[in-house]
Amino acid sequence: MRNVIYSFGVSLDGFIAGPGGEIDWTAPDEELFRFHTQQTMELGAELCGRRLYEEMLYWETADQNPSASEYELEFARLWQALPKIVLENARAGRGQRGAGHGRRGRGGRQAEGAAG
Repeated sequence: MRNVIYSFGVSLDGFIAGPGGEIDWTAPDEELFRFHTQQTMELGAELCGRRLYEEMLYWETADQNPSASEYELEFARLWQALPKIVLENARAGRGQRGAGHGRRGRGGRQAEGAAG
């Protein structure tokens, strides 16, 4: 059986996202970024909700950004190679596969290929 690593960004007063759903307030400095990269190295797959998945799509092409730092490029390479499982609310009428960026599940059920 594999371990599940749960990670969540929240401020001390419970702030998770801005009024428009933006999560840019959590942009890490280099030290914290490297910590998250180290955690990502231990993952066999990324399990996330649709909104986070859409926010993370940047990393699919981040290695093409000429101003990306070395530690950002390192994370981009890890992210691109990592299988992604996207969970969505079945009532939202979604559940179709993304454009080659990973698998999508519905309603919290195990998505195809998640076991192993």
